[in-house]
Amino acid sequence: MNYKEIKKLVKLLKEEDLAVLSVSDNDTYIHIEQKNSGTVTEQSSPAFEPAGTEAASSGLVEITAGQIGTFYNQKDENSDETFVSEGSKISKGDQVGFIEAMKVFNDVKSDVSGTVEEIAVSNGDAVEFGDVLIRVRPEEA
Repeated sequence: MNYKEIKKLVKLLKEEDLAVLSVSDNDTYIHIEQKNSGTVTEQSSPAFEPAGTEAASSGLVEITAGQIGTFYNQKDENSDETFVSEGSKISKGDQVGFIEAMKVFNDVKSDVSGTVEEIAVSNGDAVEFGDVLIRVRPEEA
């Protein structure tokens, strides 16, 4: 499967408003998942909470991976500068990292303002859709 064929599949996923598209041929398997469009649906599995939802027991908001790939918290490959660290104050819409998949870099942004309590994955870790990346204590309103 070449780049143009994959690009057509991504276009189909968006045009048909599909959540998941899996295709295979003789030697290739492609699995594409579309990032949540902001709608939160109830899940039967208590282990998964959609991005930006509040963990009931701790009062923390979890920022989760919207796709499969490699999570990076460092701004550049050869830099020690990170997007956020534990204790950082963040605002809604701030970039807290990015996920790389097939040389495409997708920003991970916060859905809430508050203080970073925990970074659940290390720089360069492989992540899957729904994995918790960062836990944030929301600001008091």
